[in-house]
Amino acid sequence: MTSQPPRDRKNPGAIDYFHRRIADFDNIYRAQQANGLRAWLDRTLRASVHERFRLAFNLLGDMSGRSVLDIGCGTGRYMFESVRRGAVDVIGLDAASGAVDAARTMARDLGMEKRVEFLQADFADYEPGRKFNVVFAIGYFDYILTPRPHLEKMLGLCDRFLYVSFPKIWHPMTPIRKIRLALNKCPVRFYSKGKIRRLLAGSGCADYELRKVSRDFILIVRR
Repeated sequence: MTSQPPRDRKNPGAIDYFHRRIADFDNIYRAQQANGLRAWLDRTLRASVHERFRLAFNLLGDMSGRSVLDIGCGTGRYMFESVRRGAVDVIGLDAASGAVDAARTMARDLGMEKRVEFLQADFADYEPGRKFNVVFAIGYFDYILTPRPHLEKMLGLCDRFLYVSFPKIWHPMTPIRKIRLALNKCPVRFYSKGKIRRLLAGSGCADYELRKVSRDFILIVRR
């Protein structure tokens, strides 16, 4: 009997959470220039947000002429930086309408509304019919209940550089984050290095790099 691929299970709690709380999340990026206790806490307890951002663009450097897909794009921070570095054909999708609305507003404020495209869509349903040079999925697998189909689809859509974060299961902040999100009815998932490697083995990807960045593992695939 032929085995069936795992079915994708949606996480409506995560979509609702980011629809309501996207402004709080984006404040983490603003914390580098802000003052006060909240900004200090964001810089200290959520340092991985800044570290994984810096690592991505240190690795990418000049992005002139590259196409970009940002999966679970939030407010579009990776997209805007990609445009600043010369990327074209920059598309972001997020299932949370509040995130997409906030991203479009930010794009207008930055004068980039004609250089980026935001779609409110579930990645599992997204069929672009082509590949992208660069694919980001940052803070995405935290909320995916059946990760393998998503990872396989990302690998299929990327032809040069895939950059994906996975939150560590063994980290001091993990229990706190799990409780906080549970109180917000938002299921969250955490990963060991072994679990990520098993996902990659199942997807057929053998050439990759895993880096530790604060409370995350970063998967990097170059082609």
